[in-house]
Amino acid sequence: MPASKDQLYLRNLVNGERPARMVGLFTGHAMKQQDLARLVDACLTSMREENRNASLTLAPIGEASANAEPQRTWRVTVVETTESVPHDCLVQVFEMRDPASPHRALLDHIGQMDEELSAAASHLQQTAQTYLTLASGRLDVLERIHPFQNLVSLFTSALGAAIVDPAAAIVTTDPAEWADAMEQSLQLENEMGMLKR
Repeated sequence: MPASKDQLYLRNLVNGERPARMVGLFTGHAMKQQDLARLVDACLTSMREENRNASLTLAPIGEASANAEPQRTWRVTVVETTESVPHDCLVQVFEMRDPASPHRALLDHIGQMDEELSAAASHLQQTAQTYLTLASGRLDVLERIHPFQNLVSLFTSALGAAIVDPAAAIVTTDPAEWADAMEQSLQLENEMGMLKR
């Protein structure tokens, strides 16, 4: 079965802008297209409590399809301070019952990694109604890591979601625990890359 345009965007980012990370969020909220805009607005309000010049913008990626498929893929641009360079992240939203949702592949992948992680990840789908992916590339630049972590943390907290990150080998509801694991996985990837040179 050919990959959908939504999955092509994600694949191009993860494969073409290494080091990259994609995390899955499982939430009990049933989200529609308009709910993502509300989520971004709520997260922006939270960001502006720390820095009034922060911005978070949402833009659909790809053209609306003629056969009325829902919009699934967006670019979220994070600017944490006036001195920050805008950082684009890819966000995809799927209903758990949607056959196009890639959460099954994520759970299968986690299942091959570790039995305990697999049990924790599989438990999530029993109560989840929506699956979101958040992805960022070029995470070898320190200034890009924090905006991605901040976006994942904001979404996780606002949605009461659980994070599944296969690269960091973690399933958690704690954004700080995930951020530490992600940084360790990036450091390890960097060290392995240096050994190959």
